[in-house]
Amino acid sequence: MRTQVSEKKLVLPWLLLGLLLVTVACDQRAKAPETESAFVLPEAATITDFNLAQLEQGRYDMEDARGKWSLLFFGYTHCPDVCPTELFMLAEMMRGINSNTEVEIESPQVVFVSVDPQRDNLKHLQEYVAFYHPGFVGVTGEQSTIDRLCKSMGVFYERVYHRNGKQLILDESEPVPAGLENSYLINHSASIFLLNPAGKLHAIFTSPHDPNTMIRDLAAIQAGWRS
Repeated sequence: MRTQVSEKKLVLPWLLLGLLLVTVACDQRAKAPETESAFVLPEAATITDFNLAQLEQGRYDMEDARGKWSLLFFGYTHCPDVCPTELFMLAEMMRGINSNTEVEIESPQVVFVSVDPQRDNLKHLQEYVAFYHPGFVGVTGEQSTIDRLCKSMGVFYERVYHRNGKQLILDESEPVPAGLENSYLINHSASIFLLNPAGKLHAIFTSPHDPNTMIRDLAAIQAGWRS
């Protein structure tokens, strides 16, 4: 068991990682100046096959991702800050795309992947995302499936329990202390992941996000794909 005694110990490694991502993204933008904030992978990456579930269609797997551009955001409905902020931003982006008359752009499928299937049932999950935009899709599944998908895409998340005023982050092999089974928050990535119509990871939008910038970047990426 690891006791989180200082916010700096948790935040510092991720600040360093963030600086690394910014450096890489800046280098990528130098090669592809048409994008302003998206880190476009030099070669689209194959991700692990997955079998998740959604409320209306009953399933969400690789076939549902193919044939369209998809933006995947990983979070959970009990999230106090990051998820509401990002989903509101994505809704603003979708409204901007729908009202756009200046650039050619295909509306992406926005998929919210819950990393908390223990508390997020499909009905509640879909109601949650539909509050932000009626076209959003909420999906989740077996924890092991979610973990494999997160690992293949480089998505970070971890449960943080609270006991006696301290934050506890458990190793995978450690049991959850009695009484804390549903008392946790989840630290998770704020990045948004773009899958191309072939179902491959094409680009990553690291935070902070701006809806208008994302629209311009999506248009540029899609134009490059078409060419």
